[in-house]
Amino acid sequence: MYLGERSEEETSYNGLPGTLAVLAATVGLVFWCRADAFHEYWQQTRHQDSGLGALNAQSWWASGAKLSHTLEGMLTVPAEWQSETRDRMITAVNVLMLGKDEALAGEKSQPEPVAMATAAQLKLHSDAIHAPKSARSSKVAASGETAKKLSAPEVIAASGVASTPATETSASQPAVTESNEVRHFVKLGSDGRLVLNENDRVLLVGDSMMQGVAPHLAKALQKAHVKAIDASKQSTGLTYPTYFDWPEKIRELIPKEKISVLVVMMGANDTWDMVLAGKYERFGSERWRSIYAQRVASILQFAHSQHVRVIWLGAPNMGKEKVNNGVRLLNQLYASAMTDGISRFVSTREALSDNADVYQRYITKEDGTSVVVRSEDGIHFTRDGHKILTQLVLKQLVLPTPQPQS
Repeated sequence: MYLGERSEEETSYNGLPGTLAVLAATVGLVFWCRADAFHEYWQQTRHQDSGLGALNAQSWWASGAKLSHTLEGMLTVPAEWQSETRDRMITAVNVLMLGKDEALAGEKSQPEPVAMATAAQLKLHSDAIHAPKSARSSKVAASGETAKKLSAPEVIAASGVASTPATETSASQPAVTESNEVRHFVKLGSDGRLVLNENDRVLLVGDSMMQGVAPHLAKALQKAHVKAIDASKQSTGLTYPTYFDWPEKIRELIPKEKISVLVVMMGANDTWDMVLAGKYERFGSERWRSIYAQRVASILQFAHSQHVRVIWLGAPNMGKEKVNNGVRLLNQLYASAMTDGISRFVSTREALSDNADVYQRYITKEDGTSVVVRSEDGIHFTRDGHKILTQLVLKQLVLPTPQPQS
């Protein structure tokens, strides 16, 4: 080997520190830009604070996430532009080949590309709500007894709707919005159902349980010309507002979307300890229950101040013991919050089980056959389960009859 020459091993070794430095800098840059995503993931999977809360409050640290979101937005715009350009080109070709009137008429007749149940399908599966009378009789009685302990008559089991509620409080006075629009509560029918018209809007909020139900419910409402806004988001609840703040989001959406009825379903992600001022508060403790109840109340109070009625769906029986025990407590808190006759708690346990107190993947239909209503994870629902819950919500409503077009 000549003097001054380096072996291949020496060259590789000397270049290693520089490579590691570049790698470390790259990892650090990615973490700085995506720390918010890491923080959210940690909260979703560990149900505790990641320790980045203090850093996220610093402007220099938060600027990394802002930069990342800005770049994402810049990359999204060209994709949307390409999609719009493609659609316009397809329309232009159709006009040339078919003529303007026929092409545009064909576009208008196309249904929205959403995988939702039709009204006929919903009716076909509505019998899944009611199991044989022999299997349901003791369940209904037990459910009614529990309801009386929890709250006023607005606690509703799956077998029916509320009776005419008690006299509403002073919140029933019409509200005046910033645009000087006078808003009133949706009227109640003689049977206690909410009577909607085509100007009403329904907001659907909650976790991944609601995410499964919302498309079916939105489609059914759309057929009656009632607009539904689906704001559901997986892995959310009321226990970790630092991850996602439902009370704040609802305060934003109700006036923005001019909502008349709010439908809520959550709880599967809330059976965990809270992090309060850096310390853990045990799930179910007196303080935990008080804080959680305050968060439920804040949603109801704001909704009522905007003359919005709330339908709060209880969490069903769960296939996981810890979660199941937890949602029983949550259902009590939900039901206890709705005693004013304006909003109502609707139990889902009876609709999704032959026994209101037992988790079941399969339920028995009136004709004696069984149907799978829960997914293998013991928490979420199958397509049939989604339809049953959709029907349960629709039972609380009187939908407008669309006027035939002349």
